[in-house]
Amino acid sequence: MNNSNMNRRGFFSTLVKVAGAFVVAPTVINSVLTSTAEAQKKRGAAPAAAGGAMPMVDPNDAVAKAVKYVEDFKKTPDSKGNKCLTCSFYAKKETRNGKEAGTCTIFAGKLVYADAWCSSWNKKA
Repeated sequence: MNNSNMNRRGFFSTLVKVAGAFVVAPTVINSVLTSTAEAQKKRGAAPAAAGGAMPMVDPNDAVAKAVKYVEDFKKTPDSKGNKCLTCSFYAKKETRNGKEAGTCTIFAGKLVYADAWCSSWNKKA
């Protein structure tokens, strides 16, 4: 008789634990997803613009400022004539505002102009 009580007790104990997991799991998952989204927002990762178009890099963005990003390489003597078009991090994507624009590994999820420049410029092989 004592053995069957232990089995029932073990069954109900396990049942409570499983039910608790189903109650707690959605809260934990939501918390993780929310904190991930907040972390991306703090890093400056921009959500996709309307229509799925990638946003352009904002020269006032923290990362852009850190690498001295300028939209026109001719406006800074630091570029020494180099521009994104000749950088190994750049890949042509589309035309934006009448100018060639592309992706850059420095600015994930954003586009840069081909005539832009930043201090992370690296010669294409």
